[in-house]
Amino acid sequence: MADPTAITAALTGLFPLVKEVFLMTQVLFEADKKLRSFWARVELQRAIFDAWEDGWLDARNKPDDKIKAYAFEKPLLARGILKEFVSLLKTLSDPDKLKKRYGLRPDRIPKYATRNDDVPRDLRYYSDYLSGVDSRFNIKGLPAFNKSINDHLNLLKTVRYVIVGKDYELEDVVIRFTEFNRDLQLYTDSEANNEAAQRIYEVVLTGLHSKPDDPARLAEAALFEQKATIDPDAKRFYGDIAKFIGFSLSLRDVTVLNGRGLSPNMPSQKIFTRRDFSFDAPYKLGPHSTLARLLDYPTKYQTRLVLVEWVPVPKTVNVKTKLEGLKSEWYVLHADKPDGLLLPTAQGLVYDNTDSNFIGIVFQLPSHIRTEVPPKIAGRVDPRVVRSPKTTAAQRMPTSLRQLILQQPALDLGVRFKLAQKLLNSLHLMHTAGWMHKRIRADNILFFPSQSRDGEPDPTRLDFENPFLAGFHSARLEIETSSVLEVAAKPLEHIRPLQGLGKVLNQPRVVALDAYQHPEYRYNVNLPYRNQYDLYGVGAVLLELGLWETLEMLEKGDIGRRGYDPRVVPTKDDIRKDGETVERAGWKLDRIMGSTYGKVVRECLTLKPMPGDLLGLERTLVARLAHCQA
Repeated sequence: MADPTAITAALTGLFPLVKEVFLMTQVLFEADKKLRSFWARVELQRAIFDAWEDGWLDARNKPDDKIKAYAFEKPLLARGILKEFVSLLKTLSDPDKLKKRYGLRPDRIPKYATRNDDVPRDLRYYSDYLSGVDSRFNIKGLPAFNKSINDHLNLLKTVRYVIVGKDYELEDVVIRFTEFNRDLQLYTDSEANNEAAQRIYEVVLTGLHSKPDDPARLAEAALFEQKATIDPDAKRFYGDIAKFIGFSLSLRDVTVLNGRGLSPNMPSQKIFTRRDFSFDAPYKLGPHSTLARLLDYPTKYQTRLVLVEWVPVPKTVNVKTKLEGLKSEWYVLHADKPDGLLLPTAQGLVYDNTDSNFIGIVFQLPSHIRTEVPPKIAGRVDPRVVRSPKTTAAQRMPTSLRQLILQQPALDLGVRFKLAQKLLNSLHLMHTAGWMHKRIRADNILFFPSQSRDGEPDPTRLDFENPFLAGFHSARLEIETSSVLEVAAKPLEHIRPLQGLGKVLNQPRVVALDAYQHPEYRYNVNLPYRNQYDLYGVGAVLLELGLWETLEMLEKGDIGRRGYDPRVVPTKDDIRKDGETVERAGWKLDRIMGSTYGKVVRECLTLKPMPGDLLGLERTLVARLAHCQA
C-alpha cells in the first residue's frame, strides 16, 4: 500500500494538472457558441471541484498539511482520492482514449507549434509516469515523479483539444467530470463534504457583477443536471444551486435598478387591497403581523391562508415612494430559494389608498397550512363571511421561539443543535447572496404545526425541521411594547403555561428587543449595516436557545431591569451593560450545550470588529455546529 507521505506528495502535485484539464475542456466549449451548454456544465463541475479543493487549503493556500493529516488518519480513503486523480488524468491525457471515447484530438496551440510536432507521442511519453502511481508507489520514487508532473503540466499548457467526433461523445466528457466529483465525495469524510457543499454557493457567484451571464448559465446547467440524475440527494443539491443563483441574480437586478432610481416591475394582480382579505382576530400574531385569509385566491371562491406583515409608513415619507421601495423587497423574496435559506416567499403587497399609514407584505405559508382553508360561502348576505376562523386558527397558528422559551420546558438538546445549525447556515447563505436580514430575533423565528399523515396540520406537534424566518415589517429597529407577563398570559392549548420565572419577570415592563443588535450599531444607528451585526443577532438567538432563557431573563433579569420606554433613547452606559451581560452569559453555555457550541456562540457575539473573510468564518462555525451531538 502506498505510504501516507507518498500519497500526500502525489496528490499535492496532481492538483494543478486536474485544474488544467478542466480549463482545457472549458476553453474547447467556450470557443463555439453552439457548445455553450457544455461549457456551463463543465464550469459547474469545475466549481464543485474548486469548492472541494478549497477545503484542503490552509492559511498558506497550500493543501499539503491537511492532505497529510487525512492520509495518516484515513489512508484508504486518501488512496481512493489519489486513484480518482490518476484515472481522470490518464483518460484525458491519452490520445487514443480521447479520440475513441470522447471524439477529441489533442493538438498544439498554434503559438507553441513547431515543425516536428507530435503531440500524441509527447502526451504518451509525459503521462506514462501515471501508470506507476499504484499500491506500490512510495517516497523513493518522488523525485522522478515530481519532475514528471512538471513536464506533464508544462506540456498541457501548450495543448488544446479539437473536436473530431459527435455531440453525444462530448456529452460523455461532461459525464466523466460529474462522475469524478461524485467519486471524490465518496472518498471524503462527511465534515469536508458538508463544508464543500457550503462553499459551492460562494464559488458559483464568482463574477456575479462583472460577468452576470456566467452565473445564469450555471443555474441552467444545474437544472439540467437535476433533471438528468436519479439520485434524490443529487437532485436536491443541483436544485438548491439553481435556486440560490436565481435568488442572487434577483438581488443583483434590484441593486442595479435601485442604483438608477428605479424599482422592479410588479404585476398589478400582486398588489392587493384590504378587501381581498379576511382579517380575523384569532389570526393576529402581534402589533405588526397577522395571518389572514386571502379570498378568491387562486380562483374564485377559493381561499388561502397567508402571513401579512405591516410596514409602517413614516409621516415624513411619501407612501408611493415607500411602495416602490417595497416592490424591490417583494421582487427578491418572491424568487425561488433553496430550503436552507429559511426565507419565506413573498406573494404580493397590500396597498390601499384609504390607508397611507401601513403597507402590507404578503407571505406564503407552508403548503399544509395555507391550503384547505374553509372557503367563503356563496349565497350569504355578506360574501366575506368565512367559517370558524377560531377553529382554523387553533389548528394552524405558528409559535415563535420566544413563546416557546417563555412557555415550554427546554427542547431536547438534539432539536436545539439542529435548529442552531439551520439558523446559522441560513445566515451564511443570505450573506453569500448579498442579503442582510437585520432583524433576527427569537420572536421572528416561527414554527408551524407539523403535517399529519392525512396531510392536515397537527396542532399537538410543532415542525422544528422547518423554522420560518419572519420579521420584514420594519426597516428600522422596533421595540415590542407588550410585557413579559402579557406574553406569558396567553399560552397555547398544547404548550405548558409559564410558571415560576421569578419576581423580576412578574413586573410589567417594556421588552427592549434591540438588545439583539450589536452594541456598535446601537451606539449609532446611522452606521452602514454590516454582516457582523446580523451574526451578532444570530449569536444572541443561539444564546437563548442554549440557556433556554430570553435576553431579558439573563443574569437574573439584568437586561430586563434596564428596560426603558421606547420613546427614550438608551444611554451608552445602558448599551455597554447590555452587551456585557450577553457576553457573560455566553460562558455558561459550555456546561449545558458543550464547549463546541459555547465557542461558536461566543465568536458570533464578539464585540470586536471582524476583519477579513466573514463568510469563511460563518462557514466554519456552521461546520463546527455539525459536530454537536446530543
